[in-house]
Amino acid sequence: MTNAQTTSKFFNNIDNKTEATIVSNIAKHYGTTSDVIYDELYDSEAEALLDYVTVDRAAVSFLFNQFKKNA
Repeated sequence: MTNAQTTSKFFNNIDNKTEATIVSNIAKHYGTTSDVIYDELYDSEAEALLDYVTVDRAAVSFLFNQFKKNA
């Protein structure tokens, strides 16, 4: 499974508000829009989601690892 596929499945298993918060925080950090970040996260050569996360990294990591454990 690619990083993009894993990210997509993760986002499909969390609420929209949490997803939007994660993506908007990444966008703010990189000085771009959420749409640009979604394009990057879903690109076939995307890095792992946690490589992009800078704000609340521990919380996102916890959610992501719980998702992976239950997937």
